[in-house]
Amino acid sequence: MDCIDLLKKIEKKGAEFSDIRILEMDSEMISIENGNINLLQKKEALQYGVRVLYKGAWGFSYGNDLKKIGPAFDHALKLAKLSSKKIKKKFEIKNFGAEKAKIRQKGTSYTNIEIKDKIKRLLDCDKLLIKKDIINRTIDAGFLKRKQNYFNSFGANILEEREYFNFAFTAVSKRDSVMRKIFEKKGMCSTYEDFESIDFEKFILKQLKKFDDLFKAKKAPAGKYPLVVDNVLSHVFFHEAVGHACEADSILEDSSVLKGKLNEKIAPSHLTLADDPTIKKEHGFFVYDDEGIKGRETILIKNGILDGYLHSIETASRLNMEPTGNCRAESAIDFPYPRMSNIVLYPGKFKVDELFEGIKKGIYAKSSTGGIVEPTSGNFLFNTKEAYLIENGKITKPLLDVSFGGNILEILNKIEKIANDSKVIFGGWRCGKKAQTVPVGGKSPHIMISEAMVGGKND
Repeated sequence: MDCIDLLKKIEKKGAEFSDIRILEMDSEMISIENGNINLLQKKEALQYGVRVLYKGAWGFSYGNDLKKIGPAFDHALKLAKLSSKKIKKKFEIKNFGAEKAKIRQKGTSYTNIEIKDKIKRLLDCDKLLIKKDIINRTIDAGFLKRKQNYFNSFGANILEEREYFNFAFTAVSKRDSVMRKIFEKKGMCSTYEDFESIDFEKFILKQLKKFDDLFKAKKAPAGKYPLVVDNVLSHVFFHEAVGHACEADSILEDSSVLKGKLNEKIAPSHLTLADDPTIKKEHGFFVYDDEGIKGRETILIKNGILDGYLHSIETASRLNMEPTGNCRAESAIDFPYPRMSNIVLYPGKFKVDELFEGIKKGIYAKSSTGGIVEPTSGNFLFNTKEAYLIENGKITKPLLDVSFGGNILEILNKIEKIANDSKVIFGGWRCGKKAQTVPVGGKSPHIMISEAMVGGKND
């Protein structure tokens, strides 16, 4: 099978642009519940996806038999021709150049490690969770190796291999008649050496100490309060509330609160935000996106001014901008869209302790259990994993079930202080959009928000 020849043939049939992704994936999932292995899964997959652009419309086809890529191209062209008849706002794809590269991750592949050795490591972690008050416990680990070949009609020819691992544990504790749960995870885009080097034992024991505060925690006060937000939650806020609004397809679809605000001041001048897939080993790391565009740091907000969006070659062509290397898909059988990689909030000048100074009564919010963002209006609500009352500049009582919300543009302008403690998250997170998930990560410091709507609820 000659992919370059196939691209030339479909071009002769009228395609304005075409590309091929061929993806090989090896994955393992291990789950241990209360000391018993209740899931042991190993999968291998080979799949392809082809796109054809015809008069401003896409046709997409996919499968797992490489011998059928030729007919898949014909099918994609047929779909594109049908769609083009219904499209009013057509566009012409710009030729953004063609990269040729072979990217292979250095290190020991998880596929070279016996599964029994991985299970032993996880069982050792499970033993740390055997405590009289813990009534249920799980340990989970996942490993993924992906090798993708990409070709397009501009002349791109790219091979990129990446590996990922994730580790997570859940512990449910019961004291008297009250139950509390802790769930924590770690993940990286890296090989097995890094999985081996992480001190999961230390990580677990540190997290288990949170149970004492969880059982003492009381309902949070409701109302408007100053907030100090930790590295993890500040990252979640900027990913969900700002990052998605900067994805250029949402701009074109009129579903972003940031549409029409390019080059406008939307945040304090001490705030700079970027997307950066080049952070090595972080979960959102990659060298090339799924259109063969090299990933790079893209400034989204520069000194408070909205400076850019995250692009595919389509959105860049439509908006007369440059692609940013942010077009991504979960697999070869999924259509790629503009997506974040690693969201980075630049560090500020304050020490973390200085963020608490002057707060008579406020909330220290840490990590997140999820939230809701309405990208068109910019309204959001986040739930925190941990929270503490701040009184007279000091952290005092633990709080339970704290949430905070507001409007993106209003809250951005209330970020009064940014700490200098920026760190990579390594949370092993995945981001969902259009029924797909992709690995993401980030780097963020603590922040202080002068005022936000805070609420809590009863047990």
